[in-house]
Amino acid sequence: MQARKRTLIVYYSLSGNTERVAKDLAARLDADLQQVRERTNRQGFRGYLRAAFDSLRERPASLVDVAKDAGDYELTIIGSPIWVGRITPAMRTYLESIRGRARNVAFFTTSGNTDVEKVVPAMQTLVDRESIASIGFSSRELRDAACYENKLAALLAAVRPITARVNGGLAHAYA
Repeated sequence: MQARKRTLIVYYSLSGNTERVAKDLAARLDADLQQVRERTNRQGFRGYLRAAFDSLRERPASLVDVAKDAGDYELTIIGSPIWVGRITPAMRTYLESIRGRARNVAFFTTSGNTDVEKVVPAMQTLVDRESIASIGFSSRELRDAACYENKLAALLAAVRPITARVNGGLAHAYA
């Protein structure tokens, strides 16, 4: 039987904000990284309108194949932008696809100003797991280096018990 892998960070990003957080977390946790991509073009004014409409209507997205399986990991950290107060269609579809398979989950969001707690219940329902941690990054917080680092540190501290247990207690991986 193959040993369970430690941590997977899965994210969807259109502007690059969510990707930035995902890559920073992956580097600090020595985690595997998986970008969720969809087939729909969300670029430009028409793409933006379609994105807003699809988010409001909670429409699913057609995803490009996702290579890494959340079921192979002890912890899956999932990142999504918030569009019009909801998670993106791509992330909605991804969460439904791993429903009941992810062992432990944590969430992070990026947004103009929507509180992460507004979308966490929907994310937990879609994945059929209660999150061990969640944190949101507003556009202002993404620009403020000290605030950004503090929020990253808070999420890392919250997931440390899971990742340390899988690592055999090697907490130095979080420095």
